[in-house]
Formats: sequence, structure tokens, C-alpha cells
Amino acid sequence: MTHLQRFSGIIAKLRGGRGVYALVDQIQISGSNFLSTIVLVRGLGLPEFGKFSIAYILLLYANALQASFIAFPMLSLAPGMEAEEKREFVEGMYSIQLLASVALSFAFAAAGLIVRMFTSFYSLQCVVAFAFCVGIFQLQDWLRRYYFLHKKGMLAILNDFISYFVQLVLLFLLWKFDKLTLFRTFLVIGGTSAGAFSLGAITEGLHPAFRHLRKTWSRSRTLSLDLLIANQVSWFGTQGVLLIGTGIIGATAAGGLRATQSITGPVNLVLTSLENVVPIRVAEELKRNGAGAAHEYVTRTIVRCALLFAPLVASFAVFGRPILRILYGPSMEAFYVPMTVQLAAVMAQIAGRLMIYFCRGVQKSHAIIASNALGTGACLIAVYTLGRLWGATGVALAALVGQATIVGYCALDWKLNSRKLLEAFPGHNSSTTDVATNLKENLLADQVSI
Repeated sequence: MTHLQRFSGIIAKLRGGRGVYALVDQIQISGSNFLSTIVLVRGLGLPEFGKFSIAYILLLYANALQASFIAFPMLSLAPGMEAEEKREFVEGMYSIQLLASVALSFAFAAAGLIVRMFTSFYSLQCVVAFAFCVGIFQLQDWLRRYYFLHKKGMLAILNDFISYFVQLVLLFLLWKFDKLTLFRTFLVIGGTSAGAFSLGAITEGLHPAFRHLRKTWSRSRTLSLDLLIANQVSWFGTQGVLLIGTGIIGATAAGGLRATQSITGPVNLVLTSLENVVPIRVAEELKRNGAGAAHEYVTRTIVRCALLFAPLVASFAVFGRPILRILYGPSMEAFYVPMTVQLAAVMAQIAGRLMIYFCRGVQKSHAIIASNALGTGACLIAVYTLGRLWGATGVALAALVGQATIVGYCALDWKLNSRKLLEAFPGHNSSTTDVATNLKENLLADQVSI
């Protein structure tokens, strides 16, 4: 391959690759969420924002359910299928998604009504509005992954513009007109998600195909169930730790931790962008070049992310206090140390998540479950000990301990089982020379594909 051909290939990826669109899309989402957090902290006040933070954690929990059960298996399995088989599989997954979203909305509504019998922490209006948010948020999130699976990154950007940027504008206007409440916040989130999903479903001609349910479920059942278990365990080690920590440090401090998490936006930006691209790329590498090439791709991506964000973490460590004061007000300076620790935890989470994507690709579900279980166990022990000792800083440290445990386990698992995986996934280009040649030719292209 000539230098001109390599250059042309890179330009083609820049113009139409999933990675570029995923990064641009995540910049839009993270930027909108970051500014929305500032609006909510200032508009609701820290105590009410603490209530919102608890509800948002539960929203993310519901989304983790659908992602592990539906979206992640779809992204891992569909790229290796032929066109007709892929279409039927995705239609079946869409049907499962619709059923899951409706079921979870009713489940959260019922749970909220039961909780209302014992406490007035949330109003009845908030309970109903939040239950609606749970279902429609998942549908919009599934749609954006559908776009990336079908290489329609620009449509994903436009759809998320409605869901996130319009949401920011509406929240800002409510704040400026002194109309921002927790109930209206849930209405805005649910309304913008509903508008984005409805527009996308209509323009794409999406319709449920329940006749494919049995076949789709048989293809994804094992991976879906294992990922469901693994990601629920993982959720408790990330978002769940903040929910548990609320009982130790209080809702106001939990709101402060949630606000400082938005500072990690640039790092989370890449983490979420990778989620829409890397599982597909791993599946493609496994099919073409085998397990060795897929693992090499994941390793290179981890190194690049570390080099990219090390200066950013250092900058926030030095200038974190004035940044918090300017963005949220003087009361937030107390969360400078937790913010810095959370940045380190997200860095470790990137490495762990990339390793998990590789395990998903080679369908090593037991390794995913084991690593997440160990990470969550370490996190829970840390939150009960360090949280009581150092408050919000201890809760942030617990998240770091959990992510570091996942990284360590996945690295050890590859070292012990690499030979078996190389034999099980030789790829179509099975010779060592072919694999090495392909890795060399894709080196520059990877820089724009992550």
C-alpha cells in the first residue's frame, strides 16, 4: 500500500468514520450536560440538586439495565452478521427495547408510589414525571446506538442536539424566569428525549418486529444475561457507590459530589464516545485479524487516552479551586479534593471499560462478571471505611479503588488465557505475517477510529 493510498484511507475515515462522529456527538452531549449541571446547581440550590442527583443515579441505573441487556449485545453481535440477518436481529432488539422501556416505567412508577406512602422526599408529580423519563430516556439512548451501528453518525448528532442541547436551553430559560423546579426539570428531560426519539423513529421507519423476538433472544440470551449481571454489579461500583455514600455523607454532600463529576466531562466524553465505537471495532478486528489484533487495538487505545488526559488531570489538580468557585460558587470549593480523585477514577474507568469491551467481543462473560464483582466488592468495603473517615473524599476514593481492581483483574485474565483466545479467534487473516501487516496499516487509522 502506497503512502497516497494510506492518506486517502485516513481522509475517508475522517469524513465518514464512526469515531469522528462519536467524538463530536459526545462533545455536544457532555458540553450540554456540563452547562445543565451549572444551571441546575444555581437554579435549584444544592439541597434540591442533591434530590435530583439521587433521581438521576436511578435513571442511569435503569439505562444500565437496558444497555447491558439490549444495546451492548446488539453492538457486539450485529457487526459480524450478514445484511439480512443483521436487519432482523436489530428489529428484534428494538422490540425488546420497547417492551423493556414500558415495563421499567411502570416499575419505577409503582416503586415511587410505594415510597410516597412513607416519605415526602419527592412529590407525587415528580414521581410520575420521573417514571416517564425512565422509559423515554432509554428509547432515545437505544436510537443513538442504532445510528452508530449503521454508520449514521450525523443523524446521531442531530438527534442528540434535540435531546441535550434543547434541554439545556429550556432549563436555562426556566432558571432565568425563576420557574425552575425539580418537577419541571424532569418534564424537560422527558420531553426532549421523547421529541428526539419520536423524530428519529419516524424518519428511520423503525417498527417493532415481534416475530423476530424468539430468534433474536436465542442469539443474544447468553451474552445479554451475563452482561446484565456484570453491568449491574459494575453500576453499584460506580453510580451505586454515590447512592450508598448519600446515607453516609448526606444528600447535600452527595449533590456536591455529583456537581464535581461534571468537571470530569472531557474524560467522560471520550469514555462514552468509545462506548459507541470500540465494541464494534473489536468485533470487526476479531473477525478479520483475530484476538491478538483486537487486544492490541484495545491496548493502544488505553495508552492514547492516558497520554491525552494526563495533562488535563494535572491542570485541574492545580487550578481546581478557582474553577469550582467560578462555576458553582464559593460553597463548592470544599469539593476540590473529591473532584481531583474523581478525575483519576474516571481515567481508571476508561482502561477498565476498554478491557471489558474486549471481553465482550470474545464473549468471556465470566471474566466480565468476575472483574466487576471484585471491583464492586472492593468499592463497597472502601466506601464504608473511607467514607466514614474522610466524607466526600472517601466516597470518591472508593470509586477509584473499585476501578483499579477491575483493571488489574482484566490484565491478569488476559495474561493467563491469551493462548486459548488466540486459538479460538484466529481471524480470517490467520497467518502471523498477515496480522502484522494489517496492524501496521491500521496504526494511523486507529487514531481517528477510537
